[in-house]
This record gives sequence, C-alpha cells and structure tokens, in this order.
Amino acid sequence: MLKVLIVDDEKIIRETIADLIDWDALSLQLIGTAKDGIEAYNIILDEYPEIVLTDIKMPGLSGLDLIQRIHAVNKDTQFIILSGYGEFEYAKKAMQYGVRHYLLKPCNEEQIIDSLKDVRKDYADYLTSKDTPPQSFIARNMNLNLMVGIMNDSLSPETDKEFSYIFSNYKRYIDFDNVPYEIFYIYFVTPESYPLLLEKLQQFRDDICPGIAFNIIYVYNTLIFFFKSVNDDLGKIYNFLDTVALDQSVTIKYRHDHCPNLSAMLKELIPHIKKYEIIYFTEGSNTLSIYNYQNIIKEVQRLTASIYSPEKASSGQAFLELRSTLSSLSDADLLKQLASSVIIFSVARLRSFDMVDAAEFLIKLEKEKDCREISNLLDDQLTCFFEEYHSQKYTGDISHKIQEYVESHICDSGLSLKWIAENYLFMNVDYLSKRFLKETGCKFSRYLTDMRIKRAKEILASSDLDSIQNVADMVGCGNNPQYFSQIFKKSTGMSPSKYMKMLHGDAG
Repeated sequence: MLKVLIVDDEKIIRETIADLIDWDALSLQLIGTAKDGIEAYNIILDEYPEIVLTDIKMPGLSGLDLIQRIHAVNKDTQFIILSGYGEFEYAKKAMQYGVRHYLLKPCNEEQIIDSLKDVRKDYADYLTSKDTPPQSFIARNMNLNLMVGIMNDSLSPETDKEFSYIFSNYKRYIDFDNVPYEIFYIYFVTPESYPLLLEKLQQFRDDICPGIAFNIIYVYNTLIFFFKSVNDDLGKIYNFLDTVALDQSVTIKYRHDHCPNLSAMLKELIPHIKKYEIIYFTEGSNTLSIYNYQNIIKEVQRLTASIYSPEKASSGQAFLELRSTLSSLSDADLLKQLASSVIIFSVARLRSFDMVDAAEFLIKLEKEKDCREISNLLDDQLTCFFEEYHSQKYTGDISHKIQEYVESHICDSGLSLKWIAENYLFMNVDYLSKRFLKETGCKFSRYLTDMRIKRAKEILASSDLDSIQNVADMVGCGNNPQYFSQIFKKSTGMSPSKYMKMLHGDAG
C-alpha cells in the first residue's frame, strides 16, 4: 500500500483533505500532514512516502524547494502540486524534477481522488519502466486550468473588463493571435446523453486524431468542442457527428465555425455560454466545473435595469437578452430568486403594478416546480411590463390629473368621472371619458374598479381585519360589503377572506 503525506501551511486545507478522502478505498495509507516544507522534509526522510500532496508556495521551505531536495535523494517520490493561477512559473520549474500532477486551488474531493488514482497508476508504470517521466500529464492539466481561468474572467458582465485586457494576463502561456481554431456546437444533447457523447467523442479523438487536444464544454443541452486547426480536412469529424448514436428521442444538430485565432474564437464562444449556471470544461480525462451563479445574478440585474431605459431600441435588446438568459436556466430555485429580484425592481417603475401584485405573482410562482413553467409565467409578466413601460399610456395631462384624484379619493363611495368633471376639472364628462380612453386604453369605470381592488389588496395584505365591511368602506364601496365581495372575486377569482389567507400562507 502506497504511503501519502499532505503538506500545506493552511491547517484547514490539510485537515480537510485528510478527513475528506477514504484512503482505504483507494488502497493508500495516509501517514500524516505537515505545515511547511521543513517538517515535511524530515517526515519524508523518516517515512519515505511514495506520494506527497503539497502546496507549491509556502513560507520558509516552499513546495518547490521541498521537491528539489527530495528529487536529489529519491527520484521515485511522486508529487501532486496544489497551486493557484498566479503560481504557474513555480509549477513549470517543478516539471524539471519530474512532477506530473497538478491541481488548481480551490479543488474538490473528486479532483483530488482522480489525481491520486492517476499518480498511483503512474507510480506503478514509472517503477516498471524506469524511463524518464513524460511531461504530458502536467501540460494537459496546465492547459485545462489556464483555459478555465480565462473562461472565469471572461464570464464577468462588468463592462470595464475588455477581452484584450483579460487575455493579456495569459498571453505569456497561450498564443491568442497566431494559431487558427475550429469550433463545433452540438445542440439538443440532453444531460442524460452527455456522458455517452463525451465518451464517444474522446474515443473518436483517440482513434482518428490522437495528436489533437480537444477542449470540450458542456452547458445545458449543448456540447461545444474546439481545437487548433491542423488541416482543412474535417470530413471525418462531420461523418462522426452525422452518424453518432445516442439514446435519446431528439436528433442532435451541429454547427462548425473556423476562427482565425483563439482570441476571435473566445469572443464568439463566451456569449453563448455566459447565461448558464454551470459550465463543464473537459480536456482528456480531466473535467472542471465553472459555477456561474454570481455572474448570472449580476447580468440579470444589469439587463433588468436596462429594459427600463427611455431608449426603446437599447432597452428592447436588453429585454430579449434577459428573456433568453432566464429561459436557459435549469435551477428552479435560482430562477425563483432572480424572478423575485426582477419583479420587485419593476414595481417602482410601473403605475399598474405594486408590491401587493408582486407578492401575489411570486406566491403563484413559488408553487411551481418545473423550470419551463416558471420561465413561461415570468416571461409573460415581463412582456406586460415592457409593453406598458414603453407604451403611450399614462402620458396625457388630463388622464394624469384624473388618476391622481382617484388615488387620493379612492375611499369616496360617490367618486365618479361625472363628479370629477363637474367639481374638479370643470369639463364636459363625455369629452373626458373619450380622452381618458384614448390616453390610457381603458374605460374610466374599469380603471376605478381596478383601483378599488388594488387598494383592497394592499389593505388585506397589511392588516388582520376580520370584517370585510371595513375594507369595503376604505375602498369606496360604502356599506355594501356584498357588492365589494362580488367585484373582488370577479377580479381575483377568490373571496377577500380566501385571498387574505393565501397572502398569509394559509392555503385552507
């Protein structure tokens, strides 16, 4: 059984790794942990562990110094490096001493286990062959982690982060400008079929073009892979995609683009994947997950604000992007969270929709479990918001005065357009009626009823009133609670008491 030592200057990291892994299941023996290179060096000389999992940069004797010292006395010890993006130069130096295994912080249990399995196999192969250790493993992992770093930085919706600025941080390691790339988009790949297609694609690569590295991305229902151009003959790939068999009812479709360089390819790719919650990036046998929740939340907030811009052309584009982003989500909880943010933001910008309407809509949304149904309801509501905000409603001076008067005197049971015309505006009532309909698209009688119901909802939501009579009086229905109940039920589909129970969480 191979012995393992964990070295990291952060106690929580070394203890977490030690407790997280089922060492017996991997046929490995954990002999202990060390807080720095000096302590690790003494343990290694006493215990001779075959595998050392070490941070690359530590105070005092660093991981690189430790590797150099151990390499001088025992070249059979295998190291797994823990490193961050900014420590690539350290890892490159470690490669000179035969280090082939590299993990990017933060890493999860599955990544650590996969690396341990790989190093266990490599250790056995290495002892059998005694050849110079190949460098391909760390090279593949470096490329994977660098590409994931580029993706992470590029997904941010912040406008001040230009692609050229982002790429400049990585150009010393990757050529962005001089090598052409091919990129394939494969659509209608279900989450259930994705592992099978991934396996078939990697097998195809190994059999037909083993010298080409495929970078593979999967987002919900779409698999994307790209690689450096080597020649113009892509017929074998086309044939593979035309004939590959998957156990799903929908036939896959694909699209191919030729990009003059990596920079151009990434500028095309990023907008396609930035709206998804989780992005899986695979190269060879290694897969890393990019969790994009925070970027999606920021993007939805930005787009929501943009749709209420006075400039209809730009707000229209933001509206389409917002709908597309929300409809692509597969996490119902995240979608509900975003819906709440969008709806509440909209309340302050619309005359016909208030916090009670928002609560009512979100209660309805909360009952749904299916993402598609949630998305459809939200899409319908957003469409109403957008059309109302950018319509000509509520722009007439006369209509404004009528609406303001109604809002201030909603409790008056004698309120009518005739009364307003004769006692407030001193205008012909027929003319006012036609003017109000033209400017708002709504008859005054309907508007008045809607305002009474709206005010009633606010009262029911913010009080524990037991008497419907009180509510009827407060919204201008006088001493006729029966009439109030009738118009309320006609508008909402439920009685005032039942509506009140719904808002307070009592479904009975």
